[in-house]
Amino acid sequence: MKKKSLKKVALLGLVSLGLATSGTAFAASKTVYYKGTPVYWEYGKTAGVWSYSKVQSHRYQHSATANGVWSGWKNRGTLAVANTWIAPNAHATAYWDCR
Repeated sequence: MKKKSLKKVALLGLVSLGLATSGTAFAASKTVYYKGTPVYWEYGKTAGVWSYSKVQSHRYQHSATANGVWSGWKNRGTLAVANTWIAPNAHATAYWDCR
């Protein structure tokens, strides 16, 4: 009987942990446009404490920014990635840019 009780407690702990962290991820990806040309942009918040932004263009130089962290200019076809740790209740802010 003790083995079953221990398994139930362990399982309950894992399920509780999963439920507590499952709602902490926010992600969006969309196609945005620069001078009529599509640009891939993905941004969000993972694990409740990481803000990120990813941008890619096959025609222009581009950059990503996540909560003040900048990826720098990347050449066309290269993924620009910016990510940073943020406080658990902080708002994730992301930007993209092309030139």
